[in-house]
Amino acid sequence: MGLFSRKEKWERTFRLRSHQSSGRSILSVLFWLWGIVGLLFNAGTLFGLTGSIGIGTSAYLTATCLVWIGGMVLFGIGALLAHADFDGERPSGEDYGDVRVSR
Repeated sequence: MGLFSRKEKWERTFRLRSHQSSGRSILSVLFWLWGIVGLLFNAGTLFGLTGSIGIGTSAYLTATCLVWIGGMVLFGIGALLAHADFDGERPSGEDYGDVRVSR
């Protein structure tokens, strides 16, 4: 393990391949759409307020923010928990070409 030692050679013996379901992709897209559109809607509502803000306005803003956060949690956890299938592969042996053994 010296500073100028040769690089170790590793033999690849196993490869893990992931196959994602279409549900995971759909939930990921919904997560991003819900997040961007909801953030813009909430920011537009907040910055569009003028004058005095009463209890009804603050309750409305709180309700819309809670619905937005709930959707983010729902779509985010759904995308993380969606089924992902993993297949293990071993590389085939060395290819020796067309070799036939006969007696």
